[in-house]
Amino acid sequence: MFKKRIAFKLTAGFVVIVLISMLAIGLLFIQMFRQYTLDSREQTMLTRAHSIAEVLAENSQNSGQLRGFAGFMRFLDTLTESKVWITDNKGNLSSFSGMGNGMGPGAGQGFGKGQGMGQNFGFGPGMGQGHFYNSEPLPAEAESVIQDVLNGKESVSESFSSVYNEATLTVGVPIIDSNKRVIGSVLLHSPVTGITATVNKAVSILAVSLLAALLLAVGLGIFYSLLFTRPLRAMNLTALEITRGNYNARTGVNRQDELGQLGDSLDQLASKLGCTINQLFQEKGKLKDIIASISEGLVAFDMTLEPISVNAALAIIMNRPQPYLTEDIKKDLNHLEIEAQLIRVIEEKKPAQVQKDWLGKKLMFTLAPIIDNNGSVTGSVALVQDISESERLEQLRRDFVANVSHEFRTPLTVIRGSLEAIVDGAVEKSEDIKRYHERMLSETRGLERLVEDLLQLSRLQSGKITIHKETIHIPSLLTDAVKSIQTIAEKKGIKIEYQTEQDIPPVIGDYDRLRQLFIIFLDNAVKYSPENTKVSVDTNLLEVNMLTVIIRDQGYGIAADELTHIWDRFYKIDKSRYGKGTGLGLAIAKHLLELHKAQVSVQSKLEKGTLIEIKLPLAPVTA
Repeated sequence: MFKKRIAFKLTAGFVVIVLISMLAIGLLFIQMFRQYTLDSREQTMLTRAHSIAEVLAENSQNSGQLRGFAGFMRFLDTLTESKVWITDNKGNLSSFSGMGNGMGPGAGQGFGKGQGMGQNFGFGPGMGQGHFYNSEPLPAEAESVIQDVLNGKESVSESFSSVYNEATLTVGVPIIDSNKRVIGSVLLHSPVTGITATVNKAVSILAVSLLAALLLAVGLGIFYSLLFTRPLRAMNLTALEITRGNYNARTGVNRQDELGQLGDSLDQLASKLGCTINQLFQEKGKLKDIIASISEGLVAFDMTLEPISVNAALAIIMNRPQPYLTEDIKKDLNHLEIEAQLIRVIEEKKPAQVQKDWLGKKLMFTLAPIIDNNGSVTGSVALVQDISESERLEQLRRDFVANVSHEFRTPLTVIRGSLEAIVDGAVEKSEDIKRYHERMLSETRGLERLVEDLLQLSRLQSGKITIHKETIHIPSLLTDAVKSIQTIAEKKGIKIEYQTEQDIPPVIGDYDRLRQLFIIFLDNAVKYSPENTKVSVDTNLLEVNMLTVIIRDQGYGIAADELTHIWDRFYKIDKSRYGKGTGLGLAIAKHLLELHKAQVSVQSKLEKGTLIEIKLPLAPVTA
């Protein structure tokens, strides 16, 4: 885990760079030092070899041969700090340092330490044979040097001697006489004393330096790594806080470099992101409120047709309890075969509408794809509308047009037929003509009532009608209304029972409107009751400050599912069974009740009759 941290990587990188740099510089320095030492030694040996060659060349001009130098070869060895070999022009060894005392007919003395025999001449005059002591053969590297030197070139050979355990140099220069001929060579062979020891010491120093540099590099690397990573860690913590929803978190980095700029950018990002998130939450809240407030059901799906969002209205429309579970939504939509329609909408990227029947309701599904900015479909949404009411109202409108047309057409047909009979002279007797006139008058009055009902309902709905409030004695008003309906009731043998109670407190209202209200209810009770039945009217004071009027009949009754619709205009329970009418009476009665702030309730059973309970507020009692 630690190896993955940037502090470790920075420290390791810093240490590696320092080590590589120190190692490269140390090795380069050692190599340069070694090369400098070799070059310096080589130049010194070449200079000394040239000096010896010049002396030998001058001597050869005097004596004509390279002899008589064995006596001072030991001094050359000490002088040049090297082994010295002198060869003739054929590469044969003439003299070399390290010779011993010689014996022979000449007068001379050798100064070497080696043993052997050979030609040697001392410093004194004379020639002869001598013996050598401690003679050393030419080293192997000198053999290759001699060939180049005898060709008139300087030659240098570098190698490592296992004898000296050092790097050795072998230099050779030609001995050239006055005629520019090579008459021999001078070879110097010497270890470059101190190179190995110096290099070993330099390596030791380099190792110690590398260790010190390593410790220093580790310390500095850790320090600068922590200095570098501290603001990064602060930024990381700030970023984590932002991911947790804390958009007030700040890095606290106050620097002028790129890290400071990055910290400022992250702070600005947190600030702007916080503002954006707040705006999104506000918009989401508004959208949620809008979706929750609409009366239509709304459900959103993902690409797998899984419901992901639904409003409360959907459960109401689908007649399901809250909460409307996802499993129930999928089950109901599968039953309605909506999934196939959704798949087609997603494929075609076009909205569609589907009408379905559900639990006695008519539902309209408006399906639409959800398309993002790139034109890709990310899901779909379904808007569910309960159009049962609108369909019912549309049916009522159609029924109303049909009823009104029928109500107008029937009397107009009677009037037209009567007029044609009179004009054509088909009716000549005065009694017949009078009967035709009465019929036309009756039909005209029916048309007038129809038009009046329509106009009155229109005024009530628009709020243009006014009422004249006064103190009304309800028993007297009910007696008047019963008398008005009595004639119609007697034709069907229906008896209206009502006993006047004089101790009923008065109410405040419009006498004509209340009379119209009770006549509507009594007329319906008589109209929708079979012959030879009874209609009763009762009044009582069951509640404080409220007068209750109850109208009972023994009629055909109203089905429970139709009770909520009887107050709608143009609504007729069974047009084929219960006679004609426009269906405007109860709609007018509803508005009259609202004008008087009255309450009404209806209880009915098929073939058992209907009970209507009207509650009117009493007039305030004055002191």
